[in-house]
Amino acid sequence: MLDYGIVGNCKTCALISKTGAVEWMCFPTFSSPSIFAKLLDEPRGGSLEIVPEGNYHITQRYLPHTAILETLFESEQSSFKVVDFFPRYRKLLSNKQKQLVKQNRLIRLIQKIKGSPLLKIAYNPQPNYALNPCGFSEDDGNLLCQAPAQEAISLISNIPYPAIRSSEMIELKQIKFLIIGSKEPAADFNVRKCTLLLGATKRYWEDFVETLTLPEKNRDAIIRSAITLKLLTYSETGAMVAAPTTSLPEQIGTDRTFDYRYCWVRDSVFAADALKKIGRNYEPKRLMEFIINRVLEDDYIQIMYGINGETRLQEKELVHLAGFKNSRPVRIGNAAYNQVQHDVYGEVLDMLYLYFVFYEFEKEMTDKYWRFVRYIVNQIRFNWEKKDSGIWEFRGMDNHYTYSKLMCYIGMDRAIKLAQHFGREHYVSSWLEFRDEIRGDILARGYNQELNSFTMYYGGKELDASLLQMAYYEFLDKTDPRIINTIKAIYTTLRQDCLVQRYTVQDDFGKSTSAFTICSFWLVDALYYIGEEQKARELYDLLLAKANHLGLFSEDIDMETGTLRGNFPQAYTHIALINSSILLSEWSIRRKKLEPLKKKSWF
Repeated sequence: MLDYGIVGNCKTCALISKTGAVEWMCFPTFSSPSIFAKLLDEPRGGSLEIVPEGNYHITQRYLPHTAILETLFESEQSSFKVVDFFPRYRKLLSNKQKQLVKQNRLIRLIQKIKGSPLLKIAYNPQPNYALNPCGFSEDDGNLLCQAPAQEAISLISNIPYPAIRSSEMIELKQIKFLIIGSKEPAADFNVRKCTLLLGATKRYWEDFVETLTLPEKNRDAIIRSAITLKLLTYSETGAMVAAPTTSLPEQIGTDRTFDYRYCWVRDSVFAADALKKIGRNYEPKRLMEFIINRVLEDDYIQIMYGINGETRLQEKELVHLAGFKNSRPVRIGNAAYNQVQHDVYGEVLDMLYLYFVFYEFEKEMTDKYWRFVRYIVNQIRFNWEKKDSGIWEFRGMDNHYTYSKLMCYIGMDRAIKLAQHFGREHYVSSWLEFRDEIRGDILARGYNQELNSFTMYYGGKELDASLLQMAYYEFLDKTDPRIINTIKAIYTTLRQDCLVQRYTVQDDFGKSTSAFTICSFWLVDALYYIGEEQKARELYDLLLAKANHLGLFSEDIDMETGTLRGNFPQAYTHIALINSSILLSEWSIRRKKLEPLKKKSWF
């Protein structure tokens, strides 16, 4: 089970185990090399642990409506807590304006509750994915870990550094702090300063939650998902990583291990839509602008980008790391970045439609954007009849995937809606005919009359959970037997309990035994769409129970054990959770324009 919590500052993050150990942290950004990677190699990866003497019962929670994690250690004789956070707060300036401060450091506060706890600090940074040895030195009150090709990592603490270096047992009498990050004058930090930063960070997250527009039902699940998506946002550019980890396997003991610390175009559209549904403006607008500007600059659409807009995400293996539970290889970079996936055209045009028409972030589209719309339309016209790698990023199985054709149709539909909205009727007639041609082709070649279902690819007999998105995009009316039959076929064939697999065919890496969690939520939505509301609610409740102890989800769930698998926490899953939670709430809506309760820009 991925029993971890995430804390962060929208630049990087740390994953903290259920026992209070920092087992994953990249520094100084999400895509930087790791300094702690015990998650991927227990003896070699490095960690920061607080190890008490004796037997303690350990529990963990987030402070309500925050990204501040509290781990409580309790025994009959003594107890203490560890509070973890990255400072993120608003500073009042002299002109009464507020400046956002994002300190790039993890702060750990260790506070006695009762008794005389004895504990030691196991501090073992391993820079650059544990490739380089750490040379320790002290400078200006910092305990520095210096390694080639990576920024020096500083530890500032009120625990004597020799005691930390030697893992000496200490008695916890007053609050101790550990600060991991960039070098700063140690004199600037003390217990009072850390507690002030904690209070300011707590207010920041509480204020963030207050800006959300929420239904009464399913509020807690939506709030935790919204905070998680915010934590996965890279504040410098607006990009959102799919997950902050690499190589957590979809299936234990296999090579289904990939680096997800990148921004996918597909995920970005869904993320922007989900966050806007709950009243957020800032993140959706910046995320859309990140993708749109990146694509406009290149005059080329790539399926994913680095968090700073990087386009070359070459994949390589870290052969020295054992991998999570010996699942290898450990990969950095992602070879899928240069794949051809035709659905991306539809997603970009859907993003433009949401940006300019549905959410009206801007009132006019300049000629620059119209040239780009025409460019994408031409790309669809030129490519839609060709094979591609598909939504599931098959590495050696190009085909005529039905989902890719569907999104080409959606792209044309959104181009038409853009033209109609802005009075460019001269585009509409020719684009209508082309859109309907794609639709006709999907109906003629994507639907298998023998199976009474749409299939993964033209002429095939295999089912594919991405077909559930036909309901999300309302490709067919909810009473159409073809869409009803497809959803029921997926319910019967790809579902086990509340879990849904992407497909059952053998792919590049063999045959998967894990469920893709977003597909399980897609089934919830699709069942609701065709009127199977009771089934949808039952599956939803079962799915929520699959989250870890903090309400967080990964990419996959093991079909046999029900344990979380894959990269963690997964933005895609929490996006789907928000959508399903709203759909099954008293709002009973899919897309709806909603304004925040507080009319202010909050970032």
